[in-house]
Order: sequence, then C-alpha cells, then structure tokens
Amino acid sequence: MLITRRLGHEPALATDDAARALAAHDWTRPDGALFGYFPVARGNPFQDMLYSRLRPGGLTPLPTYDLATTGQVASMVAGAGVDFVVHLHWLNFVLAKAPDETDARGRVKAFLDELAQLCDTGARLLWTVHNILPHETRYPDLDAGLRQGVVSLAERVHVMSPRTRELVAPWFDIPAHKELSVPHPCYQDAYPSWMPRAQARAELGLPDGVTVFLLLGRVQPYKGITELLDAFDRLCEREPGRYALLVAGPAGAEPETLAFRDRLRAHPTAHASLRKIPVEEMQVYLRAADIAVLPYRRSLNSGARALALTFGLPAVVRDDAAPGLRLEANHTLRYDGRTAHGDPAYTGGTLVDSTAANSTAGSVDGLLEALGEAGRVLTTPQARASAAATAARLAPARVSAAFAAAVREWLGLEVAAEHLPKHIQGQDPEHVQGGTP
Repeated sequence: MLITRRLGHEPALATDDAARALAAHDWTRPDGALFGYFPVARGNPFQDMLYSRLRPGGLTPLPTYDLATTGQVASMVAGAGVDFVVHLHWLNFVLAKAPDETDARGRVKAFLDELAQLCDTGARLLWTVHNILPHETRYPDLDAGLRQGVVSLAERVHVMSPRTRELVAPWFDIPAHKELSVPHPCYQDAYPSWMPRAQARAELGLPDGVTVFLLLGRVQPYKGITELLDAFDRLCEREPGRYALLVAGPAGAEPETLAFRDRLRAHPTAHASLRKIPVEEMQVYLRAADIAVLPYRRSLNSGARALALTFGLPAVVRDDAAPGLRLEANHTLRYDGRTAHGDPAYTGGTLVDSTAANSTAGSVDGLLEALGEAGRVLTTPQARASAAATAARLAPARVSAAFAAAVREWLGLEVAAEHLPKHIQGQDPEHVQGGTP
C-alpha cells in the first residue's frame, strides 16, 4: 500500500483522521479513553513528546486542531461509553485577530460559550497553562478573563511549574483541587545532537578561546533583550576578548527588537542568526555555546531552557524567574537587581529570596555580575554534567508516562504497571515527575 500522507498532519482532514483514530482505538479495553487536543503545534515537538506514552496507558490521542472539529468528534463518540478528554493548549489564537477591544470581548464570550457547550456533551476538559498571559498581549484584562473562564470549565489544569498558582494569581485563580502537576519534558532525541563543539564553532566562525552565551528562540522584548545586550557590552569592556554572544531565532518587528537587531549587527563580539532555525541546524548553535542566558522579564515555562538542558548547557536566569526556568541546581546561576548567586557549591554563599529590581538599570547590574560569575563557574564539565543529568530526569518517556498516569488517576482509571513503560514501573509517581533536582 502506498503511503500518501500521515494521519493527524493535515488540518483540512482532521475529522476524517479523527474517525480513523477512533476506529483504531481499543474499544475492548474498559479502562481506556480518547484524548482530543488543540491547537496542534507542529513546529514544536512538545505535544508529540508529552503524548508519546499515552497509548500504552490506554489513551488514544486525536489531533482535533480547533474547537469546531473537536465538537464534531465529541458528537461522534457521545454515548459510546468511553471518556473523551479535550486537552486545550495555547489560547493566543482566541484574540490574535481581534481588531479592537469590543471585538476581542465578543470573541472571548463566543469561545467560552462554545467551550461550555462542548463540556455539556460530556467532554472532560483539561487545560495546560503554558504562559501567564500571551507575551505581547494587547488586551491583558480580557486575556486574563478568558483564562479564568477556561479554568472554571476545566476539570483539571495541567501545570508544569510548582509555583504556577502563585505566579498566575494576579491575573486568574487556579483552585488547588484542579491542579494536575507534570513538568515540561526535555528534548532528548527530538533534535540531532552528534556535532562536536569544534565543528559547530567553525561553522559559525566562533573562536575556541571565548565563552559563548546563547540566547535561543524567538527574539522579543519580554526576553530582556535590551538588558542582556547592555550587560554584555559592559562585560566586554571589563574583560575584553573573553566573551561572545550568540543569538539564534527569528526577530519580531517591535521597535525594541529592531533596535536590538541593529545593535547586534554593529557589535564586534555578537553573532546573530535572526531567522527560524531549522531542526537540523539547532545543534550547531547549542553545541557552539557554553551557557544559555534567559533574562526573561516575565515567563512561566520555557522550551528554550528545556532545550538547553538537553544539550548540557548551564544557564543564567533571573532570580524571580518561574521554577520552570530555574530548576535550582549547580547548573543554574540566578541574579537579582544587584547581585548574582548560584548554588553554594560555586559561591560558598547562601541562596537568598528574590529581590529583583524593577528598573532596567538594576536588572542590568545584576545580569552583568551574573554573566561574569557564570563565565567562571558554569563552564566546567561538572556544570554541564549536572545540566545533562537534569535533562535525563525530564526525558520525554518519563514525563509522558507520568502524564498518562496522572490523567488516568484523574479519570478514575486504574493505573496498572503493565500499561506504563518498563523503566517507569515500580517508581513513585512523584519521583517520576522529576522537578527540582
């Protein structure tokens, strides 16, 4: 038989694909469930990794792409005697095309009304909190209200950082009894990783004798790009010839981003590839770097951090960053508005609570000291080994098996060891989840 397409990869055929997936579901198994999800992110392997161990747990994943198709699938399975879980991910699409606030308010109401109708069919809603709010939201109050409405309709809310409820509290409330906690997986085997450091640096024109900081992913103001370049400038003035900055990812059109781009182009020790990095090229930038930098002004979870860990890269993050970024260990150096402080194994000091300054100047001061300290303590084999060990604890198979077990527990289905991968059997679910090393 000639294979002409892959199921679940063409939105126009989503309903037909769902029907085929339903036909392939093991309907003889009394403890199974169907697992529809949307939006579908093909450019990021996150969903494929998270769902990779659903089938052994009796859960059949169905990419449904949008709310309308999800409703059609719900009608197809209504009365079939099997749970239909609807897993909702990013909510940016709801207001992305709203021309003004009045229209945006109408879109929020329409989406929540349709979502409520879906739940009325018996669908069981699960929502993953990827971000506090969209990074460049134009209607923060409406985005917050949208999320509160989704939380109200959801039976469970999947959180990937243990302090999620606290961090989103200024915008919306997640009841404790609705939490389903499973961490963000790392990216083992999702990207090629065979290239040695020397080859990566040669391809990018980077000298061997410098410490390379890497900012990876879409270049946007919320990532603290101005503070980063200000601090890097001062670091190069203080220790000339020792450091390089590598920026890899597409740049937005915001005025701050355009100014950052122009400064990069004129900088003698900054190197930038301001485009979407193909999967096969990702390893070049990650292998060439020594330390990831994530000076985000506001963030909850970070795929860039998980990817850096996967390649054994230590990181510099803000002291008030979410735990999904911090993952406290001897491969992470934190900074506040004034100082840098890493694991006691490095500094001999004591970790302190966040005192992050709100001013850009304060952030630059702290980031400057953190970059300098990182250049001394995070470039060791021990730091890289620690990052890689954390990534191993958050490997996709482990995280997905924990996710499947958590979903089955929520649905009241027995979590039988034979339905989980062998390397998960006999381990405590809390331990399987990974989290803080």
